[in-house]
Amino acid sequence: MQQREKKNFMNKKFENQITEMIDIAEEMARDYEFAIKKSKYETKCPYPKIIKIYGDIKQMLIDCSWNEQAMIFNEQIKFYREKLEKDKKLREIEAQKVQKQKEFEDLHKIKEIETIKAVILSLNKEEEILDFEAKKKEKIEESEEIFNMISNAERMANEYEQEIKRGSILHLDCPYEKIIEIYKEVKKRFENIDWKEESGKLIDSIRYYKDKLEKDKRLREIEGKK
Repeated sequence: MQQREKKNFMNKKFENQITEMIDIAEEMARDYEFAIKKSKYETKCPYPKIIKIYGDIKQMLIDCSWNEQAMIFNEQIKFYREKLEKDKKLREIEAQKVQKQKEFEDLHKIKEIETIKAVILSLNKEEEILDFEAKKKEKIEESEEIFNMISNAERMANEYEQEIKRGSILHLDCPYEKIIEIYKEVKKRFENIDWKEESGKLIDSIRYYKDKLEKDKRLREIEGKK
């Protein structure tokens, strides 16, 4: 009788241990999936650890000759392996989205993305026919200066458009004429270094801000009559 009670006690203790391991694994999964729903992709994926926990449980049962019970956990292992693969694909997609957003924010607006790419392509083409290192450095410095001019122009436009939303346009100085001059200077600098194709692409930017300047003038006339 005493031996039977001891065996029952050990079995109960073993079952409690397995239950505790399952609870830990499932809590890890719930917490992670809640974080992912909140787009917290910096959270480390726990599925490999969960798979290991269920693998350990399965082995523990086999070691105790509970083979039938052990086989039950094959489904849980398979389930979390499938979730792991889906998680990897999701993270790949999110990484691509982040990268594309970063590229958009860095190079921003109308034809500037094509312009910078064309600059880099131009450097590559000239590698065999120029004193490459010196010319590359010169053109990179030039492209950086030009890109800074474009970035400053875009910042001026964004800041102005934000200010309009907060107050009367009549109290603000319109930056569009200055922005147009910046883009004309950028176009000229491209022409001076024989990047004619890149220069031509900036015509759209100049036309864009000329249109915004005319709209701004009309809006000021309307506001002035109120």
